[in-house]
Amino acid sequence: MTTPAVEQSLLFTPITIGRMEIKNRIIMPAMILNYPVDGFDLSPKWYHFYRRAARGGSGLIICGATFVDRVGKQDDHQLGADCDDWLPALTKVAEVIHENGAKAALQLNHAGRYSWKSVTGSDPVAPSPIYTRYTKLVPKELTTTEVEGVLRAFADAALRAKKAGFDAVELLGATGYLISQFMSPLTNIRTDRFGGDFEGRLTFVKELIQGIKAATGNDFPLIFRHSSTDNMPGGLDASDQRRVAVKLAEWGVDMLNVTAGWHDSPVHQIGPSVPHGYFVPLATKIKAEVNIPVSCAFRITEPELARELVDKDKLDMVTMCRALLADPDWPAKAQALKDGAIRRCICCCHCFDEAFKRAEMDCAINPELGKPDLSPTAHPKHILVVGAGPGGLEAARVLTLRGHAVTLIESGDAIGGKLEMASAAPHKGEFLNLIRYYRYMIGDLGIKCLTSTHFQDIRRERIDGVVVASGSRERRFSIKGESSIDIHMASDVLVKGVLPRGPVVILGAGLVGGETADMLVEKGIEVSLVDMAAKPFKDMGATLKWVLTGRLRNAKIRFYMESTITEINPGEVVIQKEPAGRMVDGDVVIEREDLLTKVPAGSLVFAAGYEPDETLLDQIKASGLPYLVIGDAKSTRRLKDAVAEGYLAGTQWVDEL
Repeated sequence: MTTPAVEQSLLFTPITIGRMEIKNRIIMPAMILNYPVDGFDLSPKWYHFYRRAARGGSGLIICGATFVDRVGKQDDHQLGADCDDWLPALTKVAEVIHENGAKAALQLNHAGRYSWKSVTGSDPVAPSPIYTRYTKLVPKELTTTEVEGVLRAFADAALRAKKAGFDAVELLGATGYLISQFMSPLTNIRTDRFGGDFEGRLTFVKELIQGIKAATGNDFPLIFRHSSTDNMPGGLDASDQRRVAVKLAEWGVDMLNVTAGWHDSPVHQIGPSVPHGYFVPLATKIKAEVNIPVSCAFRITEPELARELVDKDKLDMVTMCRALLADPDWPAKAQALKDGAIRRCICCCHCFDEAFKRAEMDCAINPELGKPDLSPTAHPKHILVVGAGPGGLEAARVLTLRGHAVTLIESGDAIGGKLEMASAAPHKGEFLNLIRYYRYMIGDLGIKCLTSTHFQDIRRERIDGVVVASGSRERRFSIKGESSIDIHMASDVLVKGVLPRGPVVILGAGLVGGETADMLVEKGIEVSLVDMAAKPFKDMGATLKWVLTGRLRNAKIRFYMESTITEINPGEVVIQKEPAGRMVDGDVVIEREDLLTKVPAGSLVFAAGYEPDETLLDQIKASGLPYLVIGDAKSTRRLKDAVAEGYLAGTQWVDEL
């Protein structure tokens, strides 16, 4: 009996942009990698990144953003195209991409009022001198002559891209940078030909396109990174941006790469609370009004969705950043219908956190970014990995891929460690993607995985080393009078589904405490958060912190910061402000009554962090086997740290045994 043929999705069919044919409909967009740059020389990480991205099967890889003028530079470690000195590096980037099967485009940008004087050495410039909360500065207004100089800089940079061997250029006309600033009534109140009404504010863009076409020729493809809506009160809305799109196509743009929002935007656009494909309907309306290909970005990470969007003609292409950071082989795996093999993005936004800190591009679940390919070992060993949380799972994967024999044991009845707890919080179900991926890899690689198994159950005669990834346990300590009310751990609420009696006081205003509170207020329970830190959620990245904080404040949650619980009475907890609430008179500590607060409480939930369980480590030390402690078993930190240390266990530590 033959297996019926599976019809291939249009996602994997060729498409033409101008006169450039791309092998499929998948775009890796430009992103600030922040890898080291020495003058005009790029570190090997740049080439490792683009080589790996191209080899994974993406049809088009857009590099950048590159600055066209040093005054418009936005980051210290940024690609440039403002002078010919960049040509050797740009040429090598294009060659690396071509050698691995993809087309290459170079994104051109001027940050305008989003640039930083600490980076450029100059005051930021913009169409008009209007304050931005992004940099908290008022930029200098460009003169008409200076605007014309910027237009020439873009055209010159586009020509350099063509000389370097790139197949196309893209203009960053979204996200609030200079091109966006000229188009928006919020940031352009000029009275020369580059300002005025809707048409006048588009003059800069029109002349920009004309200048690039004159420099590079009409046959050289021009892509425009276009905003479907600015998400800025008083700015360009979706209807306005459709009008802009029609003009762009009329003026010679060959493709629209659609995104949404500005960095100033008060609307959350990228986190897990934003539904998958949320901005696609806006891009589809743009597609209906132009005769050039339209792609769309933001929250398109799932292969099932990507296929559907192209097959149902909602988009011509899909643009995926985080999906391809998490797994650059996403296109090849999806084309082969091996969806289970894809390491899917979990939407933790760690990559955005690093970008906004101006740190090197990083993915919490893909530690291979910017690194050379794994090399097979010349000296295979048998390694015991204890603990099937994210660190242990990554160690087992990498060790096996390199040719080592691995036995993976887990004392619980399932793999994943604290990933299950993380996924139970509101809007974080995508964390389960990582468990599914590792479960697939265990089967695909044939890793011996034993659940409900302890270290003492394993025969150790043939073990060459042990990776200890046994995780951590929730912190719990005694409080005077605690028998007066119900006491729960955060895991009881998040994982076991316990519904505490309200009102609930949560001890710990970090990520876990905040997510526990988020779940409880969704169920209509009154919540207070108590922590000795000065500010809540200090263990969260900036990208999602403001979103969670806003939700909880809107829910009227009470925050008691720089405080601790000193006593529990029936129906209440006693909270004391620290340290100002304690006075020392000789050897006597006096509790100041005016700084004691009695808060109604039906239950207390501990979310006070984690501590390594050292019982197992004592057993492993006693065995005399070489060992390495990773992840939370070493010290409680982030998912990214556990995965990175698992990777290093399989690439460095094992080679030193």
